[in-house]
Amino acid sequence: MKKIFLPTALLLAVATSWAFYPKATEPTGYMMVIGSATFAGFTSKAEVTVVDPTGKVSVQDVDARNGSAKKVTESLTILHQAELKKLNELKQQGWKIVQTTSQTISPPAMLTTTYVLEQQ
Repeated sequence: MKKIFLPTALLLAVATSWAFYPKATEPTGYMMVIGSATFAGFTSKAEVTVVDPTGKVSVQDVDARNGSAKKVTESLTILHQAELKKLNELKQQGWKIVQTTSQTISPPAMLTTTYVLEQQ
């Protein structure tokens, strides 16, 4: 009787505790934040693009100037600050970064950083 009671009691304890084990939540979708800058000749452009889970795209232009290495560096700093501001804003809404990809194509100087986020 004791040999049957102990395994049965342990099995029952495991089964009841498993029912209360927290389930992993499925992500509701992914969001992308893309920071991009292009410096070609006398033309420069920088922007932060957000693609939400429904596919809606919003673009925020960022001040970008070229002409000297100092101006390009300042423009990239402003771009990264805008990316960070947007990422912090999305973190407050419950999003977290799951992947980051950076790409540089030269010449012309084209820089892109893509952040993939999922809902927590």
